[in-house]
Amino acid sequence: MIEKDFEISFIADLALREKQIQQNYRPIIAVHKWFARRPGSLFRGLLLSEFSKEPLREVYYKANDFSGRHIADPFMGGGTPILEANRVGCNVTGFDINPMSYWIVKQEIEHLNLDGYSEAAMLLRSTLEKEIGRLYRTQCTFCGSRNAHVKYFLWVKVMPCEKCGKDIDPFPGYLLSTDSRHPQNVFVCPVCGELTETKDRKKPGRCSHCSFELRIDAFAKRGHCKCPECGADNHFPNPNSGAPMHRLFAMEYHCPECKPSHKGRFFKEPDDQDIAKVKAASERLSGIRSKYIPDAGIPSGDETNRQSAPLTEGRRLLVLQN
Repeated sequence: MIEKDFEISFIADLALREKQIQQNYRPIIAVHKWFARRPGSLFRGLLLSEFSKEPLREVYYKANDFSGRHIADPFMGGGTPILEANRVGCNVTGFDINPMSYWIVKQEIEHLNLDGYSEAAMLLRSTLEKEIGRLYRTQCTFCGSRNAHVKYFLWVKVMPCEKCGKDIDPFPGYLLSTDSRHPQNVFVCPVCGELTETKDRKKPGRCSHCSFELRIDAFAKRGHCKCPECGADNHFPNPNSGAPMHRLFAMEYHCPECKPSHKGRFFKEPDDQDIAKVKAASERLSGIRSKYIPDAGIPSGDETNRQSAPLTEGRRLLVLQN
C-alpha cells in the first residue's frame, strides 16, 4: 500500500533526474504544455506502491501488468496520472472542467498508427527545414559555425516609463540559468544586456563586458517596476497602454560541430543576423492567413472568468477495483 511501501527518497531521486534531463527526455505528456506538470516517475511510484507486492526499488524497472484495475482522476489536468496508469495496464477514466485538458489528454492517449505517424512526421520535418530552417540557425560563439540550431528564443516584455518615457525591461530576475545543468550560473547584465557566467550565484560579481555589478533580483516585482533611469515607480500591466512589446534578449542553441568537446549548454545574446531573421519570420507570419492561428476572442466561461490559479496535478487518484 502507498502508506507503507512508497519510498520517498527513491522516487525523489528519480523525479529530480527526470526534471533535469527535460532537454532530451520528451515523453508523450510533452505533446502540449500544461500547468505545473508533476514528473511521471512520481505517479508511477504511487501506482506501483499501491498494487505491487514487491519492493518499489525492484519492481519499478520491471514490466508491470495491472489489468483489471481501474484508475479514475476527477481533476486530470494534463493527464500525467492517466498516462502512467495506462502504461502499466490499468483501465483509466479522466475528468476535468477545462476543455483544453480534455483535448490534450485525448490526443495523448488515443491509438496511434506509428508507421503513419513516422511518415507524416518526417515529411513535415523536411518541409519545415526547407521552408524556414534557415530562420532557426545561428552562429556559434565558440567555434564560429553558422549551422548551430536554435532551441529557444528568450523574450522579455518592454514597457515605457510613465514618467521619463524610457523603455523598461520588467525582468522578474537576471539569473538566466543555474549551475544544475550547466557548469556555471548564467546572468543577464541589467545595463548592457550581455550574458556572463559565474561560479557564485549569490555573489556573481561584475559583468564581463561592461563591469556593472550583476544582481539576481530585478526591478520588477509584484506589479511594480522601478525605472532604472529616473527611479519612478511604474505599475504593470497597464490596460491603458495596450498589449506590451517584446524584445529578444537571449537564445539557447545546439552546435553539432563543437558539442562533443563542449560542457553544458549553449547561450548567447542575439547578434544582428539573429535580429534580422526574427524580423524576416515576423514579416512572413504577417502575410499568412492560416486556420491554425486563432484570432477570435476568448469566450466567457468558468476557466476564463476564474481569478485563482488553475488546478495542478497532485495526489488525487481514485482507485477503483473491477
